[in-house]
Amino acid sequence: MEQVIIIHDELLERWGGEQGTGHRGDTDGAEAAVQAVKNSYYESIEELGAAYAVYIIQGHVFLDGNKRTGAAAMFTFLQRNQRSVRLSAEDIFDLMVELQERAEAGERTDRLVYWLAGSLP
Repeated sequence: MEQVIIIHDELLERWGGEQGTGHRGDTDGAEAAVQAVKNSYYESIEELGAAYAVYIIQGHVFLDGNKRTGAAAMFTFLQRNQRSVRLSAEDIFDLMVELQERAEAGERTDRLVYWLAGSLP
């Protein structure tokens, strides 16, 4: 959880945005997102990495920067597990926007994880 919060804060410092947590009003959202990934039963490293992005974005963990933080958490996890994913900044942006749109449309979490993991080259 602490790492996700540090990632979020560094991204906001670099790119701007409003500080603060999402609808829960404290760091419970970040903790819930990380715990959800830890408790998941996804089979591949890519699925686990994608789960970080999904739970952060779907849970609207922070007031601002959820897509950036979700993407950064996913790529950090993948990198630490020796997975290399090469996407352009534009491709990452498009994936995170589509992820948010699918989440807002009510797509199930597991389907979002499988879709995102399958979208990683």
